[in-house]
Amino acid sequence: MDRRHALGGLALLSLLPSRQAGAQTISQNGPNSVESRQIMDTLATGTVSLETSRIAMTKAANPMVKRFAQFEVAEQETIAMVLKGRGNLGDNPPPPADPKGEAMLKALQAKTGAEFDRAYLDGQVEGHQRLLQIQESYLQAGKDEAHRGIAMLARGHIKEHLANLDMILGAMPG
Repeated sequence: MDRRHALGGLALLSLLPSRQAGAQTISQNGPNSVESRQIMDTLATGTVSLETSRIAMTKAANPMVKRFAQFEVAEQETIAMVLKGRGNLGDNPPPPADPKGEAMLKALQAKTGAEFDRAYLDGQVEGHQRLLQIQESYLQAGKDEAHRGIAMLARGHIKEHLANLDMILGAMPG
């Protein structure tokens, strides 16, 4: 399936009402609901992935790394739009990166060439593992049918990205 079709389906799914009787919007479930926590954790972790990928679009030396970064930017922008819609967050900025994410952003800005590429990919692997854990945790506890569908689609893309990252890392010299 083409990535754009899957993302379009994800966006469409987020607009569908839940089929659960009496289902509430995510924002009505409160800031401590499993849905709200999943949204905020995904957005916070995704922000680091998005910002590091924006840097990689211009600084990456390896064409495969640059291409991955382009796909990652598009995907993170889309998932942020979908989750903000589910959480009724409007145009509010996503949660800021945690201190570890901020440190990664600063470290990447100081690197160049193959050193940059390796650091970027290592950071993406770590971030995607965290994103996968967030989706898996939600799928164990979450009950909102439409939101579970979003998490399932996100989980599939995250697993695909981890496989792509592994392939790119395996193809890099050194």
